[in-house]
Amino acid sequence: MSRPVIIRSPLPGTPEQVFDLLTAGDRLAQWFCDACDSDARLGGEVHASWVDEDGEPWDRVGIWTEFDAPHRLTLRWLAVQTAADLAVTGDQHIAIDAPPAEPEADELKFAIAPHPRGAMLTVLSPTLVAETPMRAEVLEDVTQKGWQQCFQLLEQLLAQSGL
Repeated sequence: MSRPVIIRSPLPGTPEQVFDLLTAGDRLAQWFCDACDSDARLGGEVHASWVDEDGEPWDRVGIWTEFDAPHRLTLRWLAVQTAADLAVTGDQHIAIDAPPAEPEADELKFAIAPHPRGAMLTVLSPTLVAETPMRAEVLEDVTQKGWQQCFQLLEQLLAQSGL
């Protein structure tokens, strides 16, 4: 197992605005995934969906295991799901049985602190997993670059009026 990636960046918004972008489903879908439903509270579920390069959908289901607004968050991913495995009908969510996540590999940790520019966001992220074997350094680099893109999107969203 490779080590987690730590990335941090100042953002032009208050800690409360950054916290909202990290927890509200409609906000997560603007910078993190293609679609999202988030029950923004301790123990609340997150259902995130992406479409890969081949047009295939894939989903992740997670639980907010730490929710200290607007300072800290931990999202524990339960399992990788395919669209067919995730059954959501209207407002009714059908529970998915999943094995317990490994503590380091399947947690996203966020810390938000005041900063002269607005807020400092620190992310502790597991490295991406590849379908084909790759060196840990390559996966860490790809993960780092992915989070840099996320930070750019967060900065753009915060710079827009109305947030």
